Amino acid sequence: MTWRRIVLYYVFAIALGGYFLWFEWNPYDEKPSLMPKRVVQKSSFLPIGREEIAEVELRRDGEAIICRRDGGKWRVIAPAGAQVTSDLITSFVEHLTPEKEVQIMEESAKDLASYGLDQPRATVTLKGKNIMATVLIGDPNPTGSAVYVRKENSTQVVLLGSGVSHYEELIFETAGVKKQ
Repeated sequence: MTWRRIVLYYVFAIALGGYFLWFEWNPYDEKPSLMPKRVVQKSSFLPIGREEIAEVELRRDGEAIICRRDGGKWRVIAPAGAQVTSDLITSFVEHLTPEKEVQIMEESAKDLASYGLDQPRATVTLKGKNIMATVLIGDPNPTGSAVYVRKENSTQVVLLGSGVSHYEELIFETAGVKKQ
């Protein structure tokens, strides 16, 4: 190996080291993000807890299904004769009342049509002893992994897992209420 080649290797190493220090090195170890950051709220989506819910009313296309908690089980009150299992309603309530982080899509949404919330697919009213909450279910997000929802009288649009709309569909199908 010649001295000329050794000097060339050192110059090349210094150039690459300089490039790394100038452009690539991040002393605070912050990873660049290609996705825009969304605000994630660490609190309950609804003011009512799962165990406090005594009645669930689902409305879609002018039809309603009303379920009441009877002890530890759910029972369908209306329509009469509907055979919806207690476990199905329990799963729906669990998906509607997440105990994990809720992703806020828009704090004060002006255009609810882009989320399917100008004419919601379904409306859910949850009743407890002293509290009531109404949730509007909109369209699924582009990937289909979640649905847009908002509380009545709120402009905040959040994402909940797609299980919400899935179980809502199953409840209506099981109750014999056809989608129009």
